[in-house]
Amino acid sequence: MAVELRCPECRAKLRLKSAPEAGTEVECPKCGTVFPAPEPEDDADAPRKKAPAPDEKPAKASEDKKPKAPKDPKAPRKRKAKKQETSKLALIAVICAGTVLLACMSGVLIWYFTRTTKAVEMFYYVPEDAQTAWGINVGHVQKYPVFYKAINSLISGAPFKPAADAIAKAAGTDMDGLVEYVAVAESTKNGSVAVFRTKTEFDGADLSKIPGAEKKTLDGKTYYNVPISWQGNASARVFAPTNRLIVVCPADPGVLNDSVFKKMINGHADSRDKTLGVRMGALGKRVTRGTFWQLIMFDNEWNVERALPQVTVAQDGKTSPDDPKAKKRAEYSEGMKGSSGIGVKASLGSRELRFEMIVAEKDGTRATEYAKRMKESDLGKGDEGTPPRWFKEETSGLGDKKIEAQVISNLAFGSSGDLFFVKTAVDTTDVQQSASKLLGRVLGATAQNAGGAPGAGPGAPPGGSGGPGRPGGPGRPGPPGPKQRRRYNRTRC
Repeated sequence: MAVELRCPECRAKLRLKSAPEAGTEVECPKCGTVFPAPEPEDDADAPRKKAPAPDEKPAKASEDKKPKAPKDPKAPRKRKAKKQETSKLALIAVICAGTVLLACMSGVLIWYFTRTTKAVEMFYYVPEDAQTAWGINVGHVQKYPVFYKAINSLISGAPFKPAADAIAKAAGTDMDGLVEYVAVAESTKNGSVAVFRTKTEFDGADLSKIPGAEKKTLDGKTYYNVPISWQGNASARVFAPTNRLIVVCPADPGVLNDSVFKKMINGHADSRDKTLGVRMGALGKRVTRGTFWQLIMFDNEWNVERALPQVTVAQDGKTSPDDPKAKKRAEYSEGMKGSSGIGVKASLGSRELRFEMIVAEKDGTRATEYAKRMKESDLGKGDEGTPPRWFKEETSGLGDKKIEAQVISNLAFGSSGDLFFVKTAVDTTDVQQSASKLLGRVLGATAQNAGGAPGAGPGAPPGGSGGPGRPGGPGRPGPPGPKQRRRYNRTRC
């Protein structure tokens, strides 16, 4: 039986296979000390081993060495497990499956980033020289019944409402059940055109059920002249180019040229790269993601100067350098100088209504530099800075002090590629009472003009005011609206 001893010299623990006879000399392997084995403490009656002869070498103990347990000859022998070889067929299957999965993921990503968005497809059917547009994602707003009810006056007063009601009635439903999305585009030469995207597939033949509808054809495509007020006229043309889109446009050839209408009804099949949806590029993709939005693309008809805030000029033709409106115009002029377009949007969420104004600069370096400059300004410091007088006057027009404070404190500036943006947000519950007013400034006068008279156009987002547009065109956008500092990163795109 194994026994443990301790060296009296170095105190090392020694382990022997069996207990030696008392007095047997034991040599410590660590320090070499030889000492007699002590008397056994527990096993006094056990047979004693014969003491070694004087010339015998003392037994050596192994230091801290645990003896191996004796093997049981009857115990079953353990077989050494053979290393399993990987099946070549299984390996090939795994590689093939991984390749297919990677290809599928790549395909999904390519589709996602290159797919035709709703707005781009809808703008195939508006005049290709359209410079301005605005839209409402009606289906998204309807997910928030309380908010949708709060903007009832905005929807009810929109120029597309009579046409939407007449079309929905012909399809056996109402506007709420028919329309998922509406976008209105305007050309200074060819008037306004509304495009509805329906919630479910729509049978174009139902347009014939509109009272007074007169069926006509052009290039093999069917359209209808209907007695619906549109853009100040008593009638309009209506057609359904797909089973999800319905287009309403002027019936008067003096407003909408016949050759332009022919391209529209064919979806600009030969010149889609010239349509507004394609021309608006990255600016349009970012702006049209909003629940409510407006957009201006600058050209010879609609230039930056026309989009700047209006300033009252004195009789001597001069303006005071301290005039807040003049300072606001100067700031906007600096931000929009050389840009190709501008847009504003409001995105509705359960917690926040987020506002954003985006400027498409022709140079990405300028977008970055201007964003840096604005971050370092008093406006970029939010409620820690001192906003300029013109901005305070703009926000005071919102009426509610709580909303004004959120607009100022939550401003953030940034850039992404060639886009410069400024954004902010207000709590959804706080803004519901004044939602129609705020969103009316995002969409502009057009969305609030039930008659749809020429000259009404997009206005300004919260925090800015836009004047009415010149005849046939939109108004002038102003600074954007709200954002909660706690939920935004100022340097994030």
